[in-house]
Amino acid sequence: MLKHFILIAWRNIKRRKGLSFIQIMCLSVGLAAFILITRYVQYEKDWDKFNVNYDRIYRVQNYKINDRMSDGNQVPVPVSKYLRDHIPEVENAIILREVWNEYLSADAEHIYNEQKGWLAPSDVFNIFSFKLIRGEKSSVLDKPNSIVLNETLAQKYFPGQDPLGKILLDERKRELIVTGVMKDIPEQTEFRATYFRSNKNLLRDMGENWYNHSQRAIVLLKPNTSHLTVSEKIKNVLLEHNPNAKEYIYLRPLSELHLNSAPRDDRGSVIIFYSILGILTLLLASVSFMNITTSFSTLRSVEIGVRKVSGSNTNYIRWQFLSEAIFLALLSFLFAIFIAHLILPFFNIVVNRSIEIQLLKNPMFLLFLIAITVITGAIAGLYPALIVSSFKPVKVLKRSIPFKKGKITGLNAMVYFQFILSVVLITSSLWMFRQVNFLRNRDLGFKKQHLLHCRIPDMNTDVKYSYLRERILAKPGIEEMSISYNSPLHSTWGTGILYEGGPQNDYVSGRWNRACESFINTMDMEIVEGRNFSKEFSTDNNSCLINETAVKAFGWQNPIGKWVDSGGKHVVVGVIKDFNSDDVHNPVLPYVLKLHQGNLDTNNDLNFKINPATTNESLEHINSVMAELFPNVLFDVNGYDVGTYRVALNIWTNVKDTFAFFTVMAVLIAALGLFGLVVFASQRKVKEIGVRKVHGARTEQILPLITKQFIVLVLAANLIVLPLARFLEKVIPGQFKYHFTVYDLAIVLGITIVVIIVSSGYQAIKASMLNPVEALRYE
Repeated sequence: MLKHFILIAWRNIKRRKGLSFIQIMCLSVGLAAFILITRYVQYEKDWDKFNVNYDRIYRVQNYKINDRMSDGNQVPVPVSKYLRDHIPEVENAIILREVWNEYLSADAEHIYNEQKGWLAPSDVFNIFSFKLIRGEKSSVLDKPNSIVLNETLAQKYFPGQDPLGKILLDERKRELIVTGVMKDIPEQTEFRATYFRSNKNLLRDMGENWYNHSQRAIVLLKPNTSHLTVSEKIKNVLLEHNPNAKEYIYLRPLSELHLNSAPRDDRGSVIIFYSILGILTLLLASVSFMNITTSFSTLRSVEIGVRKVSGSNTNYIRWQFLSEAIFLALLSFLFAIFIAHLILPFFNIVVNRSIEIQLLKNPMFLLFLIAITVITGAIAGLYPALIVSSFKPVKVLKRSIPFKKGKITGLNAMVYFQFILSVVLITSSLWMFRQVNFLRNRDLGFKKQHLLHCRIPDMNTDVKYSYLRERILAKPGIEEMSISYNSPLHSTWGTGILYEGGPQNDYVSGRWNRACESFINTMDMEIVEGRNFSKEFSTDNNSCLINETAVKAFGWQNPIGKWVDSGGKHVVVGVIKDFNSDDVHNPVLPYVLKLHQGNLDTNNDLNFKINPATTNESLEHINSVMAELFPNVLFDVNGYDVGTYRVALNIWTNVKDTFAFFTVMAVLIAALGLFGLVVFASQRKVKEIGVRKVHGARTEQILPLITKQFIVLVLAANLIVLPLARFLEKVIPGQFKYHFTVYDLAIVLGITIVVIIVSSGYQAIKASMLNPVEALRYE
């Protein structure tokens, strides 16, 4: 019997090749989208699972007492030694520190900016499953000037050579000896280093410093140990060694670092949105498949009547419809696998990942997809199996099957649901596009368009900043220059702030910086109250500027003359208009700006405000002066955006691109489904069209007969656009949100109307131009 059902299904496919193709493609595209998104979600959730000790590795994190949302992941150096010596459940603990945008060179001609370096001990290879292929694992980073390269860097700096024992120069032109080579660390890790430098000097210099929170502490617990128990034991460690810390520490599992590294981390919500996107796309495809299956089943009423007259019972016909729908769904699944592999390279570009489908290596996922396909086919065949199979043979053969008008039938409800899903996806994609552009183009509170940026290391030099500034500004086209400890979007330094009139046993979390007098002008920031730093005031060494958010946080009405304490008391002489020191996805925090003394013996940022018409000349001049004055330092001058730390914006840009990618697929699914429904509607109205044409109806009068119901349904579906946009504004993480407008509503409506016109226009016009004689002789 099953063989007979499949044979009939295949004959029906051959009889209606075009319509069957539409039916299969609707579900195939949806399943392909679902496969890609599901593999993406699996890929993100598999982060760091290649580590043998995956479930025993933890990172030490800290948060302010009474403020659980102030979660941070940087701790003092001595934390690791304390854990090893005092907590018996700890098998090992190490200190890691990121090396941001370091310049390395093997010779004078090959200087590269490396962005993924870490300071680490040799034990990093015992805790993590990073594969060392050259060098002694137990001592590879024991010497202070040792460095381990991955295979890619080893080939880049020493092509065709044995890198062991070779010399690299860091940005201060200190010699580093290559003591090991490791395999490239997989993409799916929070610690994807391209090289490790020894942290011996860091441990020596900061080994007893409980005040500097600039490192990561990684802990390997002994087997069958509860990290919650250890977290309770170590909770007060910072307070015991630094009463002013006002912070607790705890252990956060490696399994949570990628998607939920802190309470305010947004990446976990991104996975939720991707999952919803995949489900909506599959649901849209399934509904389109069901609608077309249901629609065409009613066109087979004569076949059903003949079968019943010939002796077929209702149950037999029901099984026939169910088996045909499942057969079509399984065919769709095969096409879906092909489509998914076909568009996978483009999808990887969109999500910035290296995902592989590998269904055969993931049997549970494969079975899950087959189950969804079979269930979709079964549900799609349910209506014809129950309804069409119940038609009376006499009425069927007389063509008197009633289709009630003026009521929302089950099919119309499903078509409406299909339009709603399409509108949801289009609206979400448009809102994501608007939101990302809003974040990218939002006023930052400073102007970066005409800035150049350079990070320089601490230097042992007799050159004064004042002389460097004089030489740089001697070139016409370079309008201003500043020196500072950090720069907005490039790096930020956290601090605890005490303030006049506030509690002296607690602090406000904020940001701080030191910068010269010209910093405000260089960055085109605005002083809204008081004044800027000035050489005319000798007391400015003990003065500071704060931002508007700090004034509000402190509850001050007249901030000028009041003091703040963040590593020493400073008197407020000016208020800066709020600007984004962090990415615009995050809220603006209280900010304290102190006066820079012009010292070059610390790491510094140099920012240059230039005339855009002289960019090349300015770059050449700055590089020439810097190379002359600092011959023993590696540096690079770039546009301000190069190297900016905008993780949140990059994450949501990927989300925007992904939503756009799958919205295009969703629109394709909707268009295919609508085309099939229009074919069905036109075939049902063939005789009515013929009669109207005999009575003189023109083509433009007949078109609405076919398309009117779809226009009405899509207009009704668009009623959810503004409520959906408001919902997205509330649930999408972030401080600053784009607000949907009536103009955006018109765009969504326009897109859906265009989809209807494009997908239904040809078939509707074809039906309206049908020869009346052929129409009245139909069947």
